[in-house]
Amino acid sequence: MNKSKSQLMIVAGVGVVTAITFAALYLLRPTAPVEKIEERVERLEVITAKKMDVFPTVNTQAVVESSLNINIKSQVSGQVVYTSPRFESGGFFDTGEVIMRIDPSDYELALIQAEVNVAKAQQTLSVELEQTDLAKIDWEKYGQGEATDLVLRIPQLREAEAGLKGAQANYDTQRIRLERTEIKAPFPLMIDQKQVDLGQIVSVNQDLVRVFGTEEAEIRMPLSQKQLDLLNVSNVGILPKEKTLNVKVRDLTREDSVVWDAKILRLDGSIDRKSRVYYAVATIYDPINIKYVKETPPLLPGIFVDLEVFGPKISNVFKVPAMAMRDDDNIFIYSDNKLITKRVEIIDRDQSFVTIKSGIIEGDYIVPKPPYSYVPGMKAMIASIDGVQAGGRRGGGRPGRGGAGRPGVGASNLKAVEALKPSVDEKKKIITENNGPAANSVQLEGGR
Repeated sequence: MNKSKSQLMIVAGVGVVTAITFAALYLLRPTAPVEKIEERVERLEVITAKKMDVFPTVNTQAVVESSLNINIKSQVSGQVVYTSPRFESGGFFDTGEVIMRIDPSDYELALIQAEVNVAKAQQTLSVELEQTDLAKIDWEKYGQGEATDLVLRIPQLREAEAGLKGAQANYDTQRIRLERTEIKAPFPLMIDQKQVDLGQIVSVNQDLVRVFGTEEAEIRMPLSQKQLDLLNVSNVGILPKEKTLNVKVRDLTREDSVVWDAKILRLDGSIDRKSRVYYAVATIYDPINIKYVKETPPLLPGIFVDLEVFGPKISNVFKVPAMAMRDDDNIFIYSDNKLITKRVEIIDRDQSFVTIKSGIIEGDYIVPKPPYSYVPGMKAMIASIDGVQAGGRRGGGRPGRGGAGRPGVGASNLKAVEALKPSVDEKKKIITENNGPAANSVQLEGGR
């Protein structure tokens, strides 16, 4: 037992010595120097916010339709005995040209009979006029007192006059019916679809042919309330002359860049109950090139087109690159050595630019190429103003870092602030003031 206790004490002693040794080694280990990590300062390219006048555009799509689309119906019955050689889909007829003819035989005979009846009525009236004159003479010669209408044959005369009027009315009716056997173009038109053919017997009020007018085409385009506000359209119905809007029309099925010109002349008086949109109607004159020879091809009804509507001038707004926006209504701004965002009111936007009404002021530094990672209030310094960079370079940038490799920002963006650009010396001073004394050693282009 004493032997076991001695062994246990030896093991415990070894363990204590080992623990003390490891503790000493840990406490006496060499320590690496701690490096101080400097906070990153983002270098930013900025452009100067400047108020300007813009002409907004609105894009939408619609289908071309003729301003006149009708079915020509038969006003008489009979057999179709003639059709024009152009009586086919796509055939053009000017006003008054004969499209087809219904057998006029029965109507010609009826007109002859009506003419005979007119002649008889004229004869009857002539005889009655003579009888009336004789009755008046006889009364003046043999009568006493005042003669009655019956003695003077006034009722018989009125009957003869009415008979002549009735005969003439019947003659006019038969003449009109005969004229209606010729189906004529009521306006300049093109055949859309014929619904009868040569030899077919037609009845009154039967559809003969569907046609559309060629003088004007209409495009009924959907527009939201926001788009109407942007275009400054508030009138319902016919727009005043000074409120009409120009429209560029492009055929989506064509590979070329053909453009037709149109004008918005009216706004429908009701809203689509399902989509809740308004409909503005644009007009294109002579869309099929019937009156004039044009470079543009015919624009036929049924074509689906893309529309670019040009609105009136909007003054005192800011047009900035779309990439400067953090989200729908916040824009990146450089201020007091920090990258921040401001909430703005946007009135128009497209893939490249955003038009801002309020939320920023003239002279603000907009960041068109913000860093990929953003922390609110992160430290920053100016690398360039309006395209003039440190080191005497202009424009450019490293692809993938907001330079040439990022779309939507370039020379076109800088034009928006060209008039507000300070001189190179002024930019050097601004960068120095914002970035600190270290910027004094940097030469800007033209500042030597």
